[in-house]
Amino acid sequence: MGAPSLELRHLRYFVAVAEEKHFGRAAERLRISQPGLSQQIKVLERSLGTQLLLRDQRHVELTAAGESLLEHANRLLTLVDRAVESTRLATLGKTGVLDIGTPAPGIQPVADDVLETFRARFPGIEVILHPGLGPQNDDALRRGDLDLAFVAAPPGSGEASPGYLRLGSVEVMIVLPESHPLTANERIARTSLLREPFIALPSAADPLVVEHVHRSLFGEREHPDLVESPDAAEATRIRLVLHGKGLSATYFPPIAELQIPGVVFRRVEDPEPFVEHGLAWVDREPTEPVQAFIEVAREVASRERQEPR
Repeated sequence: MGAPSLELRHLRYFVAVAEEKHFGRAAERLRISQPGLSQQIKVLERSLGTQLLLRDQRHVELTAAGESLLEHANRLLTLVDRAVESTRLATLGKTGVLDIGTPAPGIQPVADDVLETFRARFPGIEVILHPGLGPQNDDALRRGDLDLAFVAAPPGSGEASPGYLRLGSVEVMIVLPESHPLTANERIARTSLLREPFIALPSAADPLVVEHVHRSLFGEREHPDLVESPDAAEATRIRLVLHGKGLSATYFPPIAELQIPGVVFRRVEDPEPFVEHGLAWVDREPTEPVQAFIEVAREVASRERQEPR
């Protein structure tokens, strides 16, 4: 008996339903009719000889067979999409493409240096950046949608992983209105932070990093007046500080170095809180472009460590 015949469009339909967990939303995403989508999924299930989805009127769940197919379908569709993209780039004189995730709040200066150095050294490789929240980039790496990702991490947390290169660490700084009494201090006491309203980075942006920052600033205590910013943008939290909604924190040196009217930046008392940042990947045997990018990142990080501060 031969292998079942599969069409890519059926896999795309299945992935959309599996990710949305709803036929209506999947049909809207695919821009096809819901009855047509349901029929095509049945065709796929008949072709494979197994049920992939458990349906009721409100939601959709994957069977064990559906979970297995989803993992493989995502990988296959990624390969197909990349083959198409590589063909398009070849017509433009490009020899390859790298999809690189970046944290939604922004990337550190050393990451900018890595990108600039790589693009200058390998002009034939197209580098496409994909800003996203930490968990989104992690998932995209595992699915193969991203080749690499610049990530933030608690100090030392990525060192045991074979797919991680530490690029550096940055000090967490406190953002205050310039009229706030605490600006008279060169360093802010942690007890003072607990007495002030605090505007936090949304935990969904990167739960491990957000938890690490809060523990570094507040210890094991819960802040009594902590509010999450509506988004991950540094500018949003600074605007809220300007409007007197509370204090905040940043671990992006370019922000702290800017002369922003109405706000000032102060260090925290010892021990100083830090956030690490690095480059992550999944493949144990990276492709040549990925390996080249890692080597450039390693070179730039080494140069940064050697330069006097």
